[in-house]
Amino acid sequence: MAATMTATDPISNQGERTVFSGCSEDDQACAKLFWQSLTLQPPIESRLVSGDVKQRLKVAPPGRQTVNLAYEKMEKSQKLNDFLQKAQAEVIYAQSMKLTKQAIARQETLHLHKKRTMERREKEAISHRPVPPSLLDEEDDFDQAAEMEASQAMADLDAFTKKIDNKESR
Repeated sequence: MAATMTATDPISNQGERTVFSGCSEDDQACAKLFWQSLTLQPPIESRLVSGDVKQRLKVAPPGRQTVNLAYEKMEKSQKLNDFLQKAQAEVIYAQSMKLTKQAIARQETLHLHKKRTMERREKEAISHRPVPPSLLDEEDDFDQAAEMEASQAMADLDAFTKKIDNKESR
């Protein structure tokens, strides 16, 4: 069974149409179903009318809502109001005390940090001082006793610094 396909005929809005002639009704129905399946349909949400989507909102119930009789408004006593205000004031006071303690601790830490920074800078300044040229030239005047005295003074200075650091860390 040979099917012939004729040339395309222009149609008003849909572009072109292919006509199958010499085919059985079943073949034509199958071809029509095939081409319809390839045609992209817009999603259901974008259609103006759809059987799947409710087109109208629900109708509001008639009249006003009834009053809930099970709910009773409780009046607060003056004693309860006073107690709640006092409790809230205590909470606020406790929070402010906590923040004050934190601020004081922060100030102490900053002060200690500045103090140690200054000490470190002083030590660095001592260690970075240039050696006077007169001391470099006089190697002949090396005195064993002066050298021992200087090393003892440095050891005493180190011990003093450690003692101070121990007192500050407490």
